[in-house]
Amino acid sequence: MTTITERASYGSYFLGQNIFYWLVTMYMVPFFTDSGVPPLTVAVLALVVKVWDGINDPIFGGIVDKVRLKKGKFLFWLRLSLIFIPLSTVLIFALPSDLSLGMKILWSALAYIFWSTAYTICDAPVFGLVTTMTDQLQERTTLITIGRIFAGGGFAVAGVIVPLIRQNVGGWLPMAALLSAVSLIFMTPLCFTARERIAPRKEEREGGSAATVSFGDMFRYLKSNKYLFIYFGAFILARIFDIGGMLGMYFARYNLGDESLLGVLGTITIAPSLIGMLAVPVLCKRIDKFTLFWWCTVLTVIFGAASYCAGYSSFPVFVAFACLRSIPAGFIGVLMFMFTPDCVEYGAYKTGVNASGIAFSLQTFSSKLLGAFNTAIAAVLLSLIGFVQGEGAAQPAGFEDRLFVAYILVPALGFLLALPLLSRYKLREKDVQVMARYNSGAISREEADSLLGGRYS
Repeated sequence: MTTITERASYGSYFLGQNIFYWLVTMYMVPFFTDSGVPPLTVAVLALVVKVWDGINDPIFGGIVDKVRLKKGKFLFWLRLSLIFIPLSTVLIFALPSDLSLGMKILWSALAYIFWSTAYTICDAPVFGLVTTMTDQLQERTTLITIGRIFAGGGFAVAGVIVPLIRQNVGGWLPMAALLSAVSLIFMTPLCFTARERIAPRKEEREGGSAATVSFGDMFRYLKSNKYLFIYFGAFILARIFDIGGMLGMYFARYNLGDESLLGVLGTITIAPSLIGMLAVPVLCKRIDKFTLFWWCTVLTVIFGAASYCAGYSSFPVFVAFACLRSIPAGFIGVLMFMFTPDCVEYGAYKTGVNASGIAFSLQTFSSKLLGAFNTAIAAVLLSLIGFVQGEGAAQPAGFEDRLFVAYILVPALGFLLALPLLSRYKLREKDVQVMARYNSGAISREEADSLLGGRYS
């Protein structure tokens, strides 16, 4: 049973981590274009850096699975993140304004690679930590819910504070340094209060421990874990066009007339989003979490289309529809990270291999891959609709209308594309609980197979 301190510090880590994440994800494109870097160059930069991510995520997942330190599987890596994430974040926004374009691109690429690597060190371990803190699915649901609520707080802080204070504190770099210091304070407690209680099964300790799991075992684990690939395929489809966050500052500047209104909009939509987040653990006691996730995805498509039809000429009406969109977004923000632990249990049940590190590295790789494509797609669309780089530059006629399409309709498209693949995900929570009991050694294989009725054999 986890303690109140552990649960609070788990949430606190996500708050700090997601301030860092959204600071870079939401504002990298505006920062670079304000600094004179063309949007197509930003798109190429984002994609090239992800080639490195494509290499380092599975390698790091394998390292996590093969290296078992005395104090646990995940906490060591979280402690390393306290050094590297703040440093790499500040380096991104420390881009000197007097460099040539070529040197700006080089600085940006190296700093972004550094940041991406630093984020890899923390992302898979903090999600995987729930599988070693407890083997109870309801408690994992509670921990993940706490984490996602606080992660939403990180999104809110970045979305609200940056447009409100950026110009008042002296620009991009002072703002990044200030938020980095605050984020570090929030991330630190988990690294020294959490306990990793769940040991491997007896068979794993004797013949297949994390230290002796081969890369062949990991490949077999992944190959047999069809639900991991179904879910993350749908996850990628749903989020690949989710570019509203990257375009938010542009929309506030050019469509609403003031970038600080992005902060106002974020402040107003916090409450309905928080309602959705807080309702998840309550509703998950009555409704299978996948069913809830499915209908929230459907509502995201419907509310996105309705918001576009309503337009933005009336700010109160636009805010009302933004609040509607934020309700299923709040649910999804919590729910979408609850399926990886289920897939971890399914993979261990199918193969007998405990390779949670590689599974969670697929989650972090998918998230960062999406961040790259979100950034690249947003930058490419800016170029296609005629955006002129440079802070304060005049934009061509019709730019605002084209930007509104990209800001509202394009994100809804991704969720629509994900629905057919999501319909193939058949893994359900009551069955995962049986698998978790077997994987922890509480019941035999025969008992587990009997309770599951052969559905997953």
